[in-house]
Amino acid sequence: MSEERIFNIFLYFNNGVANEYGMRHHRVGGTDADKTAFLASRISDDHKIARRFQLRRNFTPEEWRAVLRAGDALAYFGEAFDQFNAPLSPIYCATAVVDGVPTVDQRIGPDAFRGDEVSNIEGYGTVPDYLVHYTKGNKFLFTDLIHDDYFKAIKSLFNAGLYVSCAKLLMSCVDTLSFVEHGDKHGNFATWLDTYVDLSLCGIASSELWEFRNSILHMTNLASKKVISGKLSPIMPYVGGPNTTLPIRPDIPKPFNLHLLIIQIGNGIGKWGETYNSDKDKLLKFIERYDTTISDGRMAVLQYRRDTE
Repeated sequence: MSEERIFNIFLYFNNGVANEYGMRHHRVGGTDADKTAFLASRISDDHKIARRFQLRRNFTPEEWRAVLRAGDALAYFGEAFDQFNAPLSPIYCATAVVDGVPTVDQRIGPDAFRGDEVSNIEGYGTVPDYLVHYTKGNKFLFTDLIHDDYFKAIKSLFNAGLYVSCAKLLMSCVDTLSFVEHGDKHGNFATWLDTYVDLSLCGIASSELWEFRNSILHMTNLASKKVISGKLSPIMPYVGGPNTTLPIRPDIPKPFNLHLLIIQIGNGIGKWGETYNSDKDKLLKFIERYDTTISDGRMAVLQYRRDTE
């Protein structure tokens, strides 16, 4: 109920990019709810006269949403809090200002932007939030997430003897991981493999696996355009026998051990996951891009609701 200094924070997006933020403070009494309501009532005036500070890096709206999801947004406003001698746990309201217009589609609170509030559609349901289910304390269970979203189904198909379907899903998994790592860029599939996966044990190259991916996902055959043109030799999976084998005949695609490839890609995922432990910005990019993917475990649960029973 006591009077204290409270803060309006603004993140300014201009032409799709934010490189500065603003802060305006007030001294107000009442309950915490009263103080928050006061800040909200001042947004339209405060965002124009707030003292501005430079962000230590630029953000797109999607990148900033990843910061909110990670739950460390206030760390970017330390300079302003220091300037205004803010208490350790200040009451604040944060608003995105897009091309001069305050919006309510982004917010900052004491907790990370996670859970049902992220994807709830009134009357229909929510999508389970992987950041809730795969975060334990300060630890993000990266490999557990990838296993449950992709490798659980890959192993189930392999164990059921559905080897072609297994190979398709494995290629799709690498597609997703390479997109999360590099974005939607040409060559991301081979670049991710070359960086994290030792394909030499399988006797194949990333360029060959890329052509295999193109043909098996698009046409369920082994003849991609480069293979048909003779620019690259075809490869085909086999199950059982040695880990590596020589081509059987020149007119038959070079075989590779599907089970060994699954193991090697799994090992590569482990190496990939380790890179997120020391690179905060990389984790933010992971969240930004992984939020756009779907999986069996994150399908929306739609609930039919009749307005009149």
